[in-house]
Amino acid sequence: MTIRTATLTLAAVASLASSLAACGSQQRDPAPAVTAQLTAQEQPAATPQPPGVPPLPDDLLAIGAQEARDDLYCSALIYAENPDLSDALAPVDEALLRKAQALGFIIGEAGINKMVEAKAIHATQARALSEAYAGQVEKDMRAKAVRISLADCNKRAAAVPMPE
Repeated sequence: MTIRTATLTLAAVASLASSLAACGSQQRDPAPAVTAQLTAQEQPAATPQPPGVPPLPDDLLAIGAQEARDDLYCSALIYAENPDLSDALAPVDEALLRKAQALGFIIGEAGINKMVEAKAIHATQARALSEAYAGQVEKDMRAKAVRISLADCNKRAAAVPMPE
C-alpha cells in the first residue's frame, strides 16, 4: 500500500467518522485536514476551533480511555488492510471488501463516540484524531509491529452493537 492510497482511504474514513460522530450537530471543523504523514508533534499548534471546543493536546494518541484508543487503532488497521482498489473487483470480492471496511467504520465510530461521551474530545475533532491513528498504524505496519492483530481488531469490531 502506498502512502498516497492510505492517506486517501483514511481521509475518507476520518471524514465519515467525523460526520457520524457529529450527528445532530450543525458545526463543521474549519481546520484544514491533517495528513496521515504528520505525527502528533508535527501537527499545527494554532488550529482554530469552534467556540467552546477545547484545543487538542500535542499527543493525540494519548487522548481518552484505553478501550476507545484501541477502537481507533483497530479502525485504522482494518482500513489499512482493506484499502479501496482502483481495479474493478468481482462482486463477491467487492462485497467482502465493503464488509471489512464497514467493520472498520463501526469500530472507529464506537471509539470516537466513547471519547465524545467521556468529554475527552469534541465531535469536530474526530478527523484529526482518526488521522493520527492512521499515521501510527502506517508506521507500525512498516515496522511489522502492529500493536493489536487484525484478527483481534475484526473480532472487536464484530462485537460492537449495531445502532438501531
